[in-house]
Amino acid sequence: MEQKNLIIGLEFNPKESQICYYDRTCGDAISAEVKVGSDQYAFPTLLCKSLGKDEWYFGLEALYFAEHKNGILIDRLYDLCMDGKSVVIDGQEYEPGVLLSAYLTKAISMLGITSPSRQIAGMMMTAPTLNRTFVRTVRDAYERVKIPKSRCFLQDYDESFYHYSLYQKKELWSRNVALFSFDGDDVTFSSLKMDYQTKPATARVTPKNMKRLSQDPVTRDEDFCYMINKSFGNEIYSSVFLIGDGIDKNWAVRSIALLCKNRRHVFYGNNLYAKGACFSAFEKVEERRLKDYLFVGNALIRHNIGMDMNINGSPAYYPMIGAGVNWYEAAKDCELILDQTDELVFVVSDMEDGRRTRYTMPLPGLPKRPNKTTRLSLHLEYDSPDRCQIRVEDLGFGDMYPSGKKVWNESMEG
Repeated sequence: MEQKNLIIGLEFNPKESQICYYDRTCGDAISAEVKVGSDQYAFPTLLCKSLGKDEWYFGLEALYFAEHKNGILIDRLYDLCMDGKSVVIDGQEYEPGVLLSAYLTKAISMLGITSPSRQIAGMMMTAPTLNRTFVRTVRDAYERVKIPKSRCFLQDYDESFYHYSLYQKKELWSRNVALFSFDGDDVTFSSLKMDYQTKPATARVTPKNMKRLSQDPVTRDEDFCYMINKSFGNEIYSSVFLIGDGIDKNWAVRSIALLCKNRRHVFYGNNLYAKGACFSAFEKVEERRLKDYLFVGNALIRHNIGMDMNINGSPAYYPMIGAGVNWYEAAKDCELILDQTDELVFVVSDMEDGRRTRYTMPLPGLPKRPNKTTRLSLHLEYDSPDRCQIRVEDLGFGDMYPSGKKVWNESMEG
């Protein structure tokens, strides 16, 4: 029987990935097993192509076919997606979006998905960091896999940490939430902090700090204790999450006791980001459980952009991009007719204090035409949290005033 209306979360990082789905019966995100009956959920971020054939393998299968079946291993898939550079495999050039789509197709097949457009109600991919190239690659891959734009999403680890935390019991995030991420001898600390004085209430993840622990068990325990005390300071934490490889109760004797001090709830696991992505996808397409909260992450746009114009004969403000969304989700297309002007004036307002400024974009070389006979196509798109790219194209005015094909581009900072 074909599964439908699936909500999916996928963690994608340089080393390994995980995938999970939302179980509406128990109200939780369930991690998919790499092998049925096993407790292994992470699989290597690897792709393999059969020599001379259009056949692809991923994860542990990719390793096997590369080692035993003369397959071609792609072991830098994450880096290729971040760089956006094509790569030659088996004599053919492949764009990163093509490779990622092959990887995604294999990953979602773990959930029995053969027709993504019919079976997936929402999918969120989460990665450590995001840049414009990576965002475009992921969107390209989603399109190739045939997941509708309205059902596929992307966010960084911090936002997945936020969604995971707030989908737990309120007692676990009524105060600060701590996250220690282990990678061998390196451990990174970050914390989620809530501010209930604002409306909506806001949540922020603090900048990360990292420490390298000693390999000697006793000293390692002391190092981690020092890091805990320094990270927590005098602040109150409701819960602590430990993720990654490198934490072991055999050496973390004093440090585990310190974490549990003051009745803090302490949890260990390796699926926080994948589950957080799944909860986020569920929030976007169905639940709206967090409508009274705003996550203020590094990717958030803090300015509204619009224009003052005449709409249906009356002066009005026309909103284009609203603050409070992530930069990679912020884009707007519209058309307008110039009225006694040869420039565009954007109204930019700050999300927090409401302060308004005006940004003027000249249009040099604009064809001379009678008033209200110049139609423009306008595209706004952010390529970072504080820079909006503006593209304007002259559309002319029907057969009377054909388009001059003139295009203007501008970067608006702030």
